[in-house]
Amino acid sequence: EIVAYCRGPYCLMSYDAVALLRKRGIKARRLEAGLPEWRLAGLPVERA
Repeated sequence: EIVAYCRGPYCLMSYDAVALLRKRGIKARRLEAGLPEWRLAGLPVERA
């Protein structure tokens, strides 16, 4: 499963990414708050 993220809760690019992935049959969902808030909360981040 892929989790799409954006700059914050009002950024719409992650919605588009999830729609595109799902259209191609890939399981995807959106991170609600955005990556900056995720990092501020001290949650883990992996790079590929």
